[in-house]
Amino acid sequence: MGNGDEKVGMKTRRLTEGFSLVELLIAMALIAIVSAFAVPAFQRYADNDNLKTAAREITGDFFNTRQRAVNENTDDYRLVFDDGGNSYSLTKSGATLWTKSLADFGSGVHLETGSAAFGSGTAASFHRRGTLSQAGSLTLKNSRGSKAEITANLTGRAYVKFTMQ
Repeated sequence: MGNGDEKVGMKTRRLTEGFSLVELLIAMALIAIVSAFAVPAFQRYADNDNLKTAAREITGDFFNTRQRAVNENTDDYRLVFDDGGNSYSLTKSGATLWTKSLADFGSGVHLETGSAAFGSGTAASFHRRGTLSQAGSLTLKNSRGSKAEITANLTGRAYVKFTMQ
């Protein structure tokens, strides 16, 4: 049997044969069924991951702003939240040092309207000892309805509580 044939029982079968059309269709159907479940799960994961990333970035900015106020021994640093512009910025003595848009973390991530509350305004003001003038919180939300509530206490520490959908 030297030409690529193999003896199977009493029949001879060529090893160069491919898949039948039925086998190919069954494999494609199985891939389609698995994809029908995997794609929505991946989209949910990606949306919630974008929300977590945005919340962690803001929490990190609280820490960094607190450290700047302590290192420079000044009361001039503020994190200002703009729910209408879906962004927040760092200011020093009224001058904006940088602005970050929450849309950079995914189109569905936004600051919930009216959720940023630090005393009488929407800004977290840091003192030279790293404390906040008023404790406060803000809520981020994504297109799935998942939420991240960021709370900053008087010591200037920020914490995140996630409610995922």
